[in-house]
Amino acid sequence: QWPFEPLCAELRCSLFHASWPRRHGAAAGLRAVLKSHGGSAGVMAAASVALSAELQAQWQADCAIRLLCVLALDRFGDWASGDKVTAPVRETAAQALSVLLRAMGGGAAAQAAEALLTMQARDVWEVRHGAMLGLKYLFVVRADLLPSLLPRAAPTVMDALLDRNDDVRCVAAESLLGVAAHAEQLLAPQLSRLLGLLWDSLLSLDDLTPASTAVMSLLAEYCRLLPYAALATFGSGDAAAGGGDLGRVVPRLWGFVHHPSGAARAA
Repeated sequence: QWPFEPLCAELRCSLFHASWPRRHGAAAGLRAVLKSHGGSAGVMAAASVALSAELQAQWQADCAIRLLCVLALDRFGDWASGDKVTAPVRETAAQALSVLLRAMGGGAAAQAAEALLTMQARDVWEVRHGAMLGLKYLFVVRADLLPSLLPRAAPTVMDALLDRNDDVRCVAAESLLGVAAHAEQLLAPQLSRLLGLLWDSLLSLDDLTPASTAVMSLLAEYCRLLPYAALATFGSGDAAAGGGDLGRVVPRLWGFVHHPSGAARAA
């Protein structure tokens, strides 16, 4: 038996405990174990190579499903600075899921991504928030899957930039920020819409909007990485909003010069 199986069995059960500190601790414990020993999770020393591989795949799938359930079911939220929500259980569960998916095959990781994209369509904002957290960390740990995963997920993530909940919008911007270096190559057909969404979103941001820093940082990163020709050809379909005309949208930045967040001012 895998030496960590008794511990991980207890942690997997505690993911669904009624007390949020217990759920948070269980996710953090799984994250720590999987980070160092995820490659041997679920294997048995006396089993054949083929059987060990099957047992490991079953163990990983079971753990991934449990972590996805936590992202879908957890409702605990607290507030950090300002009005920004912090969801320690969902955040840590998403991190543990990403560590697990790093050790899993590409097909299993793609299935997890499809589950997260399905969750993003739900009406409950906490479910959408959990889905965005999962995608955010998945993009980082499975860069090898970005050529197929990012174009598939980009429309959903871009729609999340318009979500009615500001915390979902914030995580959506952070997830795109993590893959900004690949945007010109992998998101070329969708760059125009993405840039248009970012410029238009500035109209709804203010000093009290938690997504302000994330959106400003994302826009600044794309302005740094993309050539001027790409920056000058954007649009959201609303010509009256200044689509495609940098001279009309750049003044939208002036309102953030005195933003209370130093990161937003720097962006």
